[in-house]
Amino acid sequence: MSRSISVALTPSGLAPECELHQACSIIIDVLRATSVMTTAGLAGAKRMITCENIHAAFEIADQSDSERADQPPSRPLLCGERHCKPIDGFDLGNSPAEYTPDRVVGRDIVLTTTNGTRAIQAAMRSRRLLAASFLNLAATVAAVESEPHLQIVCAGTNGQISYEDVLLAGAIIDRLNESGSGPGEPTDHLDDSARIAWSAWRQSLTPARALEESLALSLGGRNLIEAGYTSDIGRCAQIDTIDGIAERVDPGKAVFRFVKR
Repeated sequence: MSRSISVALTPSGLAPECELHQACSIIIDVLRATSVMTTAGLAGAKRMITCENIHAAFEIADQSDSERADQPPSRPLLCGERHCKPIDGFDLGNSPAEYTPDRVVGRDIVLTTTNGTRAIQAAMRSRRLLAASFLNLAATVAAVESEPHLQIVCAGTNGQISYEDVLLAGAIIDRLNESGSGPGEPTDHLDDSARIAWSAWRQSLTPARALEESLALSLGGRNLIEAGYTSDIGRCAQIDTIDGIAERVDPGKAVFRFVKR
């Protein structure tokens, strides 16, 4: 099938509202929010609730706790970062290494990050909404290959285009092309930003370069290295290690569940 694929290289480049309502949108924040969501889902997190700011995260957690006053304590875990660093008073930061089964299984998490969760909020009007990472690239592609209109949203870094997100957008487009007519020029209708992303991914493979090395060169990668989280780049550079997707549960709500394939 021929599909329409648009890429917003930052959330400010999103399609008009009328088009977004009809789209299946894929949010990308490779370093690290959507990689964390994928990892937390595999580790058994019950729900992933995202929000734009720290105050809202505390309110969501407090509200959830009060609603379950007659049951054993189950306050959601407060998770996230600001400018790569953990947030004071939160349970977990934004490193995939923190999201182990013993920490998150059966728990709701409330996530707020500098870029990724803001991108999710910007795309809330979408008909369908997924969070993608390199970790679950194949699962994401399989989940959307029958969608006629895809809107890929790169979170970027502090309002700037970030290479690591562009690469994953290009990888998704490339995989979708392989699942259709095979390698070569995409048969899908791509807007210019989608073509830029696809070309960036194809060029990143020639000459052969490890994905981890490419991510380390990106704006997001350089920020992580400076903040002391170099090892997270390798964790987020693994391809197809998780067979499942993080998808929004209800339209209009930033609540995601992990669904195994």
